[in-house]
Amino acid sequence: MELQKTGIKELDELIGGIPRGSRNLLYGPPGTGKTVFAMQFLWEGLQNGETVSFDVFDRPWTHMRRYFQSFGWDIEPYEKKGQFIPIQAFPHYKEYPRDPYVRYFSLADFDEMQRIDLELSEKGVSRFVAGDNFEHIFTQLNEEQWMNIEHWTINWCHYDNMTNIDIMTQAKQKDPVTNRLMDFTFSLAHNIFLFRVVEVNGHFQRQLRIAKMEGVSHPLDWIPFEITANGIKLLIPADI
Repeated sequence: MELQKTGIKELDELIGGIPRGSRNLLYGPPGTGKTVFAMQFLWEGLQNGETVSFDVFDRPWTHMRRYFQSFGWDIEPYEKKGQFIPIQAFPHYKEYPRDPYVRYFSLADFDEMQRIDLELSEKGVSRFVAGDNFEHIFTQLNEEQWMNIEHWTINWCHYDNMTNIDIMTQAKQKDPVTNRLMDFTFSLAHNIFLFRVVEVNGHFQRQLRIAKMEGVSHPLDWIPFEITANGIKLLIPADI
């Protein structure tokens, strides 16, 4: 099984990387490090000469570009070379100029989504991240449409050997529809990373846990980590 390094040194030493072609969920409350994890994964791919893509749901792409830069990850040269392909499902208003490197589309346009996905396959994308998307699911899609997208994505990852990461913010109040869709999404994931913030000895600490991972040896304990100027650094206890 081919493993792709995450770029998080301590995690790669612990598990070897993420299985290529897998569907991965990063799940937890806001502010727990999910997006930084995904960004670091994409940056690592760029450093290995891979072509990557990011479908942003929860913020405009100009903001994400600055977010990458804040860690010293300058993605603009890779955008210009076509090695980093940004996709924007976040609402975009005609009054504001469109970025020349961004593919814009609506979640409700399944045909356009498929067209863009196949374009990414043709360009040899090996790592794909979809930003936090639950708000858009419940405002734009019905259950059948969401299940369609989930099944399409699984096939897309599998047959094109593209590793997919979905960032999902933990829902505080879950109605029956939310519960059904979340259960469905979790059941299809190959690998699940949970994130949280807890108080330890009077200080708050970010932690992650590998709740599920196929074909890779991994611990089940919560692992503390920090977000540094260079990205995520795991603080692995001696007994793991």
